[in-house]
Amino acid sequence: MNLFSRILLAAFLSAGSLSAQPIKIAFWNVEWFPGGHPKATEAEAEAQIALVQPIIGKLNPDIIGFQEIRDWDAVQIALKDLPDATVQVCSDFLDDQGAKTIQQVAIAGRLPAVGAWWEAWQAGDRITPKRGFSFAAFQPSPGNVLLVYSVHLKSNRGDAKELKDNIAMREESARQFLSHAAAMEKAYSALGKVSVVIGGDFNTSSDDPKFSQEKTLKTIEAAGFQSCWENVPLAQRITLPSSPSKNPKFPPFPDACFDHVFVKGAKVLSATVDKPDPAPSDHRPVIVEVELPAAVR
Repeated sequence: MNLFSRILLAAFLSAGSLSAQPIKIAFWNVEWFPGGHPKATEAEAEAQIALVQPIIGKLNPDIIGFQEIRDWDAVQIALKDLPDATVQVCSDFLDDQGAKTIQQVAIAGRLPAVGAWWEAWQAGDRITPKRGFSFAAFQPSPGNVLLVYSVHLKSNRGDAKELKDNIAMREESARQFLSHAAAMEKAYSALGKVSVVIGGDFNTSSDDPKFSQEKTLKTIEAAGFQSCWENVPLAQRITLPSSPSKNPKFPPFPDACFDHVFVKGAKVLSATVDKPDPAPSDHRPVIVEVELPAAVR
């Protein structure tokens, strides 16, 4: 069975529908969930879980993308206060030593996906990016298809050379995402009008001078995607608030907007940053409401 046939079959077997437009989509780097760091105790895991679950319930998204989450079971735990949402996909990335990492990316939603999987980034011409993406295709209504990506791009740890390599990894990730999205838009167009949303922790900012030459965000926008933060002042989109460094080798960082959402083929109605207090993660959740185009009849 070819890809086109599998897509049509999945759509036919899928049941249910999301609530009326707009569709609310959240993205959240939940910081080594559950536990808050790689070697968390059971008590630390339970403490973070107790904070994360009600926040997700309060946000009440139709679709949510996670970053820095341990595995499929951890996603199910996080969704306790959003009982009508189910896990659609969770990645299974390996670290440099070939062991499964506990920093995965996932997507959950109220509507069963008509297609969902994850992929690791492939080797580029100059560099191979870390991790990859989770992808899920939804059919919120007949004639509309919503493609959602959850990503966690390379971090900025290291010296000047490593920073240069980190930027190159993120730029390569952006190129590969755009290639994948273009192929998926073509494949799923058989089901109706296609909208695409990519969100998560990009680990880069258009506000910080040290990223001024980086092309990651610019490449995505140049391909026809709208940033959810367009015309939003920095003070209203700080997703990574300044805090003391947990590693004495690295200085404290300033307030930053590292978490982004880009939308193509749909209208961005609103974009906000939730500010949990107490905060169970170093990153804040981003919530975007989108309006899909009129369905194909």
